[in-house]
Amino acid sequence: MSKTIKIGGRSSLLSRIQIHTVTSALKEKNKNQIFETFFSESKGDKDLTTPLWQFAGRGIFTKDLQEDLLSHKLDIVIHSFKDMDLKERKDTTLIPILKREDVRDVLLFKKNKWINLPNEITILTSSPRREYHIKEFLKNYFPTPISNFEIKIESVRGNIQTRLRKYLDHESGGILVAKAALDRIVNFQDPSNLLPELKEVKQLIRETMNVSLFMVLPSSIFPSAPAQGTLCAEIRKEDKHLESMLAEISDLETKQTSNEEREILSRYGGGCHQKIGVTVLHRDYGKVSFIRGVTEDGQILQTKELSGSPNLTFSRDEVWPPNAKMAARQRERLTYSIPKDVDVFVSRGYAFPLDLSVNPSNQILWSAGLSTWKDLALRGFWVNGTCDGLGESEPPEIDSILGRKTKFVKLTHLDSDKHSSIYPVIPTYFVSAPEIPIPFDTSKIKAAYWRSGSEFDIVTKRYPELLNVIHFVGPGSTFRKIKHTLGEEGSKNKVFVSLSFESWVERYIKP
Repeated sequence: MSKTIKIGGRSSLLSRIQIHTVTSALKEKNKNQIFETFFSESKGDKDLTTPLWQFAGRGIFTKDLQEDLLSHKLDIVIHSFKDMDLKERKDTTLIPILKREDVRDVLLFKKNKWINLPNEITILTSSPRREYHIKEFLKNYFPTPISNFEIKIESVRGNIQTRLRKYLDHESGGILVAKAALDRIVNFQDPSNLLPELKEVKQLIRETMNVSLFMVLPSSIFPSAPAQGTLCAEIRKEDKHLESMLAEISDLETKQTSNEEREILSRYGGGCHQKIGVTVLHRDYGKVSFIRGVTEDGQILQTKELSGSPNLTFSRDEVWPPNAKMAARQRERLTYSIPKDVDVFVSRGYAFPLDLSVNPSNQILWSAGLSTWKDLALRGFWVNGTCDGLGESEPPEIDSILGRKTKFVKLTHLDSDKHSSIYPVIPTYFVSAPEIPIPFDTSKIKAAYWRSGSEFDIVTKRYPELLNVIHFVGPGSTFRKIKHTLGEEGSKNKVFVSLSFESWVERYIKP
């Protein structure tokens, strides 16, 4: 082994942060090893005018570095994994390393465009994938009336600070960026002053956030570039000692999800010119896969899947709710009191009172799912993000870009299980017991889909025999509640997650 291991990459601030982060992790595991870092500009860093998709397949950010690796000028090259092409490598090996950052994209939108409504909206992005997704997204999830304005897309290139400055100087309404880029810069600590411009760029990000509203875009309808948020190390194939060293700072889940996403994209040809997003999430209830976009031959992709679903089907008279239709429940508004300046988590659209207002300049509005987001947007509210229907245990992870800790309260119904909620609960409405048809023959029931923990409690107290059926539920607190109620043995092979009631009907109910 060479006495000194040479680690290199691109010279942008973000790339140097990534390289220093990896080098620090390697030093922690190999205290007697000497590491040196090297930085260089790639063709993609020098050419800031040509759209990225026109460079597809040409190694715009990686080719020069790979040549330095093969000529032994470098021993390890650190890349953003999303920048790497999908081709099999003859002489080098790619190794995903460290824990993956947030995979999601962020839309920044100028507050003055929100206050003084324009006639059209220009969004800055050089990604065909982001351009494809954002047009449909804005029509459905931007608050009225700006959701109805004309949307224009303008290409923007450069490192993160260059793009943010162009956004600030431009008459555009918004810009799309990877959340991982913002998080990495804001969270990086530099006590040795390795990056003298870091303080200035952090200040630029803070100034940008101060004049902007933001939306963290949901993976289900705005999936990321495959392996977005993941770092990878490229080494020569023969350097097995480096492969072993890098394995010590690898994260298994990061490796699995990143490689799975790249494999999915490879089915459609791959490349940064593709209008296809792929996000894979590993959760304790299964693997969630989101694929969305359009292929080069015009095939529309729109997939939301949960692996590990049981191979079962039921007739409509064998399930709760009766006839596989949501049991009706009556709702009534309650008097409520919400502390000043808290952030608001909304469980469903009805939970947000008609007389409540939220100031998007200093309060965060977060929704449990997309239907709730859409309800709030139609009422003219700016929603910052969503749990995407995966349960409130999906953290917003926005403290870094927000510049403060969030302080959510949850708006929900009176009988919501306060003990299973992550946030303090504020009931804003009362919901009645679900209507049960008469006659209702429980002896026929083989499976149930529960919308909430309160529905489960009410129905199973009246019909305790339904505790013994197969249970389906959305991910989140109700899933945990039912598993806890039935116990480890009672819930084994009897409690399953379905991502929505509609997908449950489609998957398990006979036509």
